Amino acid sequence: MSGNSEFDIMPPSKRVVLNTEACGGCLTCELVCSGRHFDGECHKNLSAIRIDADMLDYSFSLSVCRQCKSASCVAACRLGAMKFDENTNARYIDKEKCVNCGLCVKACPFANEKMSPIKRVMFHGKPKVIKCDLCRGYEGGPLCVAICPKAALSVQ
Repeated sequence: MSGNSEFDIMPPSKRVVLNTEACGGCLTCELVCSGRHFDGECHKNLSAIRIDADMLDYSFSLSVCRQCKSASCVAACRLGAMKFDENTNARYIDKEKCVNCGLCVKACPFANEKMSPIKRVMFHGKPKVIKCDLCRGYEGGPLCVAICPKAALSVQ
């Protein structure tokens, strides 16, 4: 896209990052994320943040939305359900408009990674698209950052 579309002028957003040296692999971040976004239901498959834990090497990696400046997920959404928050600039899904079609998932350049930062899951028998929204609307910022017992997560 070119010109002065909303897609071209989206403001940059911060994102959740992992200090791999500090992470202990407890996965508390995954549980608190799913609980916040799925009415208290805590399950790693419902989390917008994923930690890949290799316990043989005791190493950890993070999969979370990168909050791309030229967010292809936003451009792919035909219903305007992918938006950016005016306070944090985080890209988020307007649940009132989203029909969970998955076009945003297909458009994400990182969706084919081992752990996709945006995905379509089944929740109580219905499809649901999930991605990190930096805990939009929660005054304290992302819960995963606040709850991490090793302070391994931050917003940068």
